[in-house]
Amino acid sequence: MEQQVPVVGATVPGFRSRDQHGRDFDLQAWRGRPVLLFFFAFSFSSVCRTELEALRDMAYLFDAADCRLVAVSIDTTFVLREMDRQLGLEFTLVSDNWPHGAIGRAYGAFDDKIGCDRRHSYLIGPDGVLAWSKQVDLPTARDVGEHLEAVHSHFPL
Repeated sequence: MEQQVPVVGATVPGFRSRDQHGRDFDLQAWRGRPVLLFFFAFSFSSVCRTELEALRDMAYLFDAADCRLVAVSIDTTFVLREMDRQLGLEFTLVSDNWPHGAIGRAYGAFDDKIGCDRRHSYLIGPDGVLAWSKQVDLPTARDVGEHLEAVHSHFPL
């Protein structure tokens, strides 16, 4: 099944899953504020950990820009909860574990060969329309500062 990466200007797919605390998460319920959807491969891999720590360290700046952070991985809620506990993350982690990779597939971010989500980022406007996206290869860490710049340029306060 061929996956399509959402294009800027298109309405993004909605989805439901569970967050790191086992609570229901519905992307549609988060409309009204920009959302940075941040796909990552595996919680405890070195590059993913580095990216999540960078998001944590800048979370207050995203919050000040009125942008919600949502990181998505194929990890279970239990793994995501432990990652949150160890790193003290201050944003939502969503499990793409079951059906395996369904959220990633909807966003063209799932890697069928490896079985995990790729490093894709999507800045979604308050209306559910994609404003900006970034995709990098799995071994490459994304620049979280670049993500914050995208928030400021597309949704200035």
